[in-house]
Parts: sequence; structure tokens; C-alpha cells
Amino acid sequence: MQKDPYIVLGLTKGASEENINRQYAILKERYSNDRFLEGEVGMDAARKLSELEQAYKDCIEDIKTTKVEDSFGSVFGSIEKAIKAGNYDDAQRQLDDIDVRDAEWHYYQAMVYFKKGWHSESKAQLDICIALEPHNDKYNTALDKMNNYLKNQTPFGGQKSQQQEQHSQQQYQRAGYSDRQTNAENNANACCNTCCTLMCCDSCCECMGGDLIPCC
Repeated sequence: MQKDPYIVLGLTKGASEENINRQYAILKERYSNDRFLEGEVGMDAARKLSELEQAYKDCIEDIKTTKVEDSFGSVFGSIEKAIKAGNYDDAQRQLDDIDVRDAEWHYYQAMVYFKKGWHSESKAQLDICIALEPHNDKYNTALDKMNNYLKNQTPFGGQKSQQQEQHSQQQYQRAGYSDRQTNAENNANACCNTCCTLMCCDSCCECMGGDLIPCC
């Protein structure tokens, strides 16, 4: 089992990069000298030197990861504030400036799209979140709410009110569409009227020696 890298260095987690570098230099010099000693002492020093090298790499990697997470945390915190304040364009600009687009990035992109009314695009972003982190409760909950919303429900599971339904119908009509049932009835009536007109015209033509519709 691999030892805790901070314990190998004689430090505690959260130590600064400066302390890590200093402790590494001290121990490396000690073990490098002792490994040339005879017997068990030399063998133990060589083993500790190998452990030290790996521990140093792990600690430095941990420092880098922490810096990235802290940076992202502050960025996403700023984006969330912009969204809550209604500054969606500002939030989008901040998202565009982030190069590493992980699941959290797509989550906030989904929030911006939803606030702008781009619901299909928002759902697509949440789908990416789940693909990247399938077991993340926050992303799964958000996607469930989105799916409910897209099925003519509010994000919290309640049915649309009559006023919301009327508003949706008004938007549908403003987009150039009328009631589908009315359209079907009008089309059927128009077809019948056309047939009657043609038959009347054909009868008149036959009385005058002509034939408008040869098959009749």
C-alpha cells in the first residue's frame, strides 16, 4: 500500500509548495548520502529515496490540482452570481473564457441557456453533464427537472396553469399557426366544396355539348 506522500515528507496535507520543496531537498540529500553505507542502513536509505521521489511528485500534483479547483470555484461562483442577477450575457462571456470545459462548465452553460429560454439547448448541455459524470446527484436532479419541464410541466413538477397554457397557445398562433383541429375541418370543407363546384361545371358543359370531366 502506497504511503501518504505528506507523511513520507514529514509534512501535513495543506503544506505550502515552498515547504514541500524545502523538505524534499533536505531528505533527498540525507538519503542520497546514506544509500552508500553498507548493510541494512544503505538499503533502507535507497528505499526511502525511491519513496521520497514518488511522494514529492504526488504532493506537487496535489498542489496543482488544488490551485485549479480553487480557480474554477471562484470563476463559477462569479458566473452563478451573474446568472442570479440576470446578467446572462456577462455569464456567457465568463464561460467562453474558460478553456477546460468539464461537467461543471456544461452545467452552468445549461443554466444560461435555460434563463435565455433556449430549453432544448439547455437539456443538451445537461445530457453532456450526465455523460461526463453519470452519478452526480446535482446533474441528475437538474436533468429530471428539465425533462419534466419539457413535458409541459413546471421545473418543480406542477402542471401548467390555465394561464400558462393560454400563453403557450398565443405564442403558437403568433408564430403563424392556428388551431390544428380547426385547420383539419377547414381543409375537409374546402375539399368538399371543390368537388361540388367541379361536378356542377361538368353538368353545364355536357348540356352545351362539352365535357369538362371525361370520366363522368
